[in-house]
Amino acid sequence: MQHLNADGLMRDAEARTGLSDWGRDLFLHPLRTLVHSLNSEANLNELGFRRALRRLSDTLASRLRLVADRKRHPGIAAEKIVAPIFVSGLPRSGTTFLHNLLSQDPVNRSPATWEIMYPSPPPRDENFTGDPRIAAATEAMEFEGFMAPDLQAIHPFDARRPEECNFIWEHSFLTPNYMAWWNVPTYTKLLYSIDFRPVYEEEREFLQHLQLRFHRDRWVLKTPAHMAWLNDLFAVFPDACVIQCHRDPAKIVPSLAKNLAVWRKTFSDEVPRGGFGMLELQAAGLKRVAEFRAGPGFRERFADAHYLDVQKDPIGEVQRLYRQFGIDLSAPRAEALRVWLKGNRDGHSQGRRHTYSLDQFDLDLAKIDTVMGDYIRSCGVQLER
Repeated sequence: MQHLNADGLMRDAEARTGLSDWGRDLFLHPLRTLVHSLNSEANLNELGFRRALRRLSDTLASRLRLVADRKRHPGIAAEKIVAPIFVSGLPRSGTTFLHNLLSQDPVNRSPATWEIMYPSPPPRDENFTGDPRIAAATEAMEFEGFMAPDLQAIHPFDARRPEECNFIWEHSFLTPNYMAWWNVPTYTKLLYSIDFRPVYEEEREFLQHLQLRFHRDRWVLKTPAHMAWLNDLFAVFPDACVIQCHRDPAKIVPSLAKNLAVWRKTFSDEVPRGGFGMLELQAAGLKRVAEFRAGPGFRERFADAHYLDVQKDPIGEVQRLYRQFGIDLSAPRAEALRVWLKGNRDGHSQGRRHTYSLDQFDLDLAKIDTVMGDYIRSCGVQLER
């Protein structure tokens, strides 16, 4: 089995781009730790190795180009990121649906998958939908397994669709993506022990880069992982607003475990049984969020979105969330959301279904309610049983 080499990957990226300035060294220790974990813990199969190599190589090249562009275009550093909205909450609680819906509001800007993967040079508004990088991103995603039917049933990947902050964080090499895709416990331990503020600082720089030639009123961003680092998020984005999505944990936890199992199968022949420890991990995250939201100055910065309410009346829920944050929704913009909703639901009805059950992952309702009962009661979570 071949082995990855962090220094070799960096040298190859320098040769590929003709660049050598990596910017701050935030990424170095995580990259080396990740490579160690991939070599010694992940049990990648041959295709999984080549997929991982492609992903890391492309990301390193993109980082070099980002640093070069920031020096080439001084206006990037002058861009202001004003009052971004972050969609978060439990994974599998409707965060992707709500993020995609909000991104259809013409005054909002959400990062598309292709511009996250290949951000340089800064995208232009006038040819955004026809940029040749869309085809390059589609090809890379096909090779790396993102477009496989089992994954598409769980998360609708597409080069043109908005994507999570996790994917921006790949350029810092500090992201939960890697622990989802690969069995990398040493890397995961580092991820949750590190000061995350510099990662958010690099995300802000990334957003400045993307909006230089394509600006809207606000960014709408998303990842459930924000729950782990809210202090750092607000330190870097002090005027941010956060939408916390809620859903019955009996639906969320097995769905998340199935998601992780499919990802592991994409890269490895070894897929562990059980729920990947997600029940306890997510419960601990919810406790941290509740404590943070109760702190002075943050209650008004959060809004709640319950899965069944959003599915029943998406436009009405967007209007309610906007009102809480002092944002209007004009009739033409609401119509843009309705048009997207129809197309999304027609497409969803024709795609493969995402199926899962509690007993697949050694879970039952009693266990779910013992661990998540406080969350269900305190947040008024609607049960789907």
